[in-house]
Amino acid sequence: MNILFLTHPGPNYVPDLLLHGLRKLLGEKVVDYPKKECLYSGLQEGKHPEIYCDPFWFPDDNDKIDRGDVETKLRNRYFDYIISDVRSLSILNIILKKFSGMRFRVIIIDGEDLPVPINFGLFVICRRETDGTDYSIPLPMALPEEIFNRIASYDDNPKSYSIGFLGSAGKESDNRRELIEKIESYYPDTLLQATPISESEGKHPDERLGLDSYYDNLQRCSVVLTLRGAGYDTFRFWENAACNALHLSEEMTLFVPNDFKDKQHIMRFSNIDELRMIMDNCLANKDETDKVIQNSRQHLIDYHLTTKRATYFLDRVKRAFCL
Repeated sequence: MNILFLTHPGPNYVPDLLLHGLRKLLGEKVVDYPKKECLYSGLQEGKHPEIYCDPFWFPDDNDKIDRGDVETKLRNRYFDYIISDVRSLSILNIILKKFSGMRFRVIIIDGEDLPVPINFGLFVICRRETDGTDYSIPLPMALPEEIFNRIASYDDNPKSYSIGFLGSAGKESDNRRELIEKIESYYPDTLLQATPISESEGKHPDERLGLDSYYDNLQRCSVVLTLRGAGYDTFRFWENAACNALHLSEEMTLFVPNDFKDKQHIMRFSNIDELRMIMDNCLANKDETDKVIQNSRQHLIDYHLTTKRATYFLDRVKRAFCL
């Protein structure tokens, strides 16, 4: 199977994590075009998610990816699928216009915080922010195995804090700051941070920890907290699922394939009273809590690493194209 993956130069979790999973499954048969430099050499300037500053998790192409003469390959139907980041539709449209007499199996990846309006056409849409009712294929983020292993390297950290959340709070997350302040008032031994940000500062202020410090600190918490951000699906959710800690998450209206089951793999809450009840029960019942933690990590490994997400993606698009 050969895949042409149309990329945008900037970081974008969903398509980038899908590309990672596909590359690990299919190797050089997955051609990122144009070459997505930030996944190979990292981003040294500006404010970006830490995993893009040092993309240790993304496989080097070792000059084995053939990005030459894409037009001839398209004309000869070399590629089984064309996948396009929604931010790369300009490239896709050029291809479709140039080869207007040919039909390609096209998949558009909408990994944005809010669903992008896309007119119906002869393509499949995969979407991060969906409840499964908009005729798209749900495609949430996933976790690279390399990042799972980095997080797991801190498994033996002593538990110094009851609950942890290290993130930011901007216009879209005023409720996040309010909730964190309430939690702090009930549990003094917390590791909670909601760094204020502004539009001019961007979404990744300097006050945020480096990646290893972040994982080191999270693994010192008995409970790790997931709150919605600009979108419901956040990379923090998947990092938290990898921790040797109970994963406590705000309820979210997302369709996640093979989702984590409440009280079996994860604990979900909708208000501060539910959060307190869950926290108090879990901190008082270590054996039950440890079982949920073990279940959660195994479920992550079984269904939500990037290679598993890529396998799910290929199965769904194959069915969508009736192959």
